[in-house]
Amino acid sequence: MKRFCVLFLLFVSLGFAIEIDFYYGQGCPHCASTSQLFTELSKDYELNLTEHEVYYHASERAKMLSEYENFGYDVAQGGVPTTVVEDRTMIIGGMEESQWRDLFDACEEERCPEGVFTHASFVVPDHEPANETEPAENGSRIDPIEEKNGVTDLTLSVLIGAAIVDSVNPCTIAVMILLIGAIISAKGKKNALISGLIFAAVIFIMYMIYGLGIMKAITALNLTSIFYAVVTVGALALSLMEFNAYFNYKPGFLAVEMPMFLRPYAKKATEGATSPAGVAIAALFCSLFLVPCSSGPYLLVLGMLAKAATLQTISYLILYNFFFVLPMVIIAVAIYLGRTTVDQLKSAKDKYIKEIHLFSGVILFILFLMMLNQLLGII
Repeated sequence: MKRFCVLFLLFVSLGFAIEIDFYYGQGCPHCASTSQLFTELSKDYELNLTEHEVYYHASERAKMLSEYENFGYDVAQGGVPTTVVEDRTMIIGGMEESQWRDLFDACEEERCPEGVFTHASFVVPDHEPANETEPAENGSRIDPIEEKNGVTDLTLSVLIGAAIVDSVNPCTIAVMILLIGAIISAKGKKNALISGLIFAAVIFIMYMIYGLGIMKAITALNLTSIFYAVVTVGALALSLMEFNAYFNYKPGFLAVEMPMFLRPYAKKATEGATSPAGVAIAALFCSLFLVPCSSGPYLLVLGMLAKAATLQTISYLILYNFFFVLPMVIIAVAIYLGRTTVDQLKSAKDKYIKEIHLFSGVILFILFLMMLNQLLGII
């Protein structure tokens, strides 16, 4: 009989366990204070707490985004910490200890309020629960999901700088000059302008596909942190290669340029493109030829974006690739308007090729320092 009573009491106590999914970000002070509160409250309540770190773990971040979707709430209005209690109550941001006690008391009585709440909108469950939330007040700030992740560290100026490095590297300029020169000789400036715009548009689309595909793969395989570490080392290697190219330049050797063995294929593809369809096909092939010489900065940016909230990723990719193809558009328009010629552009590329590599090296080294700072937590 005594054993039965003990088992019964154990069963009853287990029945009061409150299921909690706690989504937090490493380094987020409000997350830390909420976690400490849960530790204290666990002395009085049976809490089945599952923690999910979302800054550095893509799979955990995906779970958090799915929670927002399940609650029908815009993730752009959310942040960390986010706490889901009994799959019925979502709390965005922190709350006072008394508010958590009110919530846990209600949940023990199977009265968890349904909906999304913040410090400012949470009500004692005896009252009508609020379905709409307002920004948290009285010091209960909600940290954006992207705090301390790649998007925050990847400032717009650096992102644009990396895109420009990618776009003005010698092989990208050379391919565009080859294309425009071939079409001008065959069909004149007007067709060269149209072809140049088609070429840029196809390159834009292909690089968007490459970027989304790479990020989807590393996220699905949960390799975000490993990929980030690899591209951080790659950033240093690329910057040193570019500095070396400035002091000891040799075409196609240890620099962010198209390898010599690929150049004849790129030339053949562009010289044979004299129709819109031919230009589009040539652009498809050239998007592959450009990968060895222009993928370095792109991979670095993808490494940062892979650690970011996915809802912002596409807009950053669009911005990056817009600036990546912008010089192609400028070249086509400038030649059409007669502001420059193919020969002048080729001469300028050859004249300033070392300076181009130096600029590329500086931007890549800045990216390396930013990524290393986040990777090792130096500051």
